[in-house]
Amino acid sequence: MNRMVLLTLCLALLTGCGSSVRVIDPTTDPAEEANFSSADYFEITDKMMNSIETNGFFELYRAEHGGEKPVLLLAKGLKNNTDEHIDTRLILEKIRTAMVKEGIADYVDDHAFDMALDQLNMQATDLYDNSKAAKIGRFVGAKYVLRGTISNLRKSGGREDINYMNVTLDIFEVETLLIKWTDEVDIKRASKRGMFR
Repeated sequence: MNRMVLLTLCLALLTGCGSSVRVIDPTTDPAEEANFSSADYFEITDKMMNSIETNGFFELYRAEHGGEKPVLLLAKGLKNNTDEHIDTRLILEKIRTAMVKEGIADYVDDHAFDMALDQLNMQATDLYDNSKAAKIGRFVGAKYVLRGTISNLRKSGGREDINYMNVTLDIFEVETLLIKWTDEVDIKRASKRGMFR
């Protein structure tokens, strides 16, 4: 009988120690500290896309080029001048995705370049039917580059941590280096540390 009670107690403890999973909405996930959070990615994307759409450059470009969309290239990532590790490429990729979905611009995939060259080299061999192989010399060059910087100023005193973050993006023309669009997003938040932390 004691073994049965002990076995039941052990099973109850084991099932009680199991892990649980909950889904969190990344667009509204509150920051736990003054640091960059997942919701910041969405806030930055939304604000920058609103700015891009109201800027007028893209409409002017299409009007001057017979409805053709401008071709852009992503920089490798935002220059990260913060004291945090932030996946800055993700910010640019979210904006690129929104621009492509809304039909504002086309993008040259900088990460696919080496893979495409390898594939073209393979297709140039006798292994492929020449009439069905991809043609060399059809790559489209980007006329503009989307790039930017993310910086922060952190002030800590006592138990409070205040973090001011600034994200600045711009689109510049490769041929002239003229900036065709630029804007910035500011985020400032404070957090208090616990007494025993």
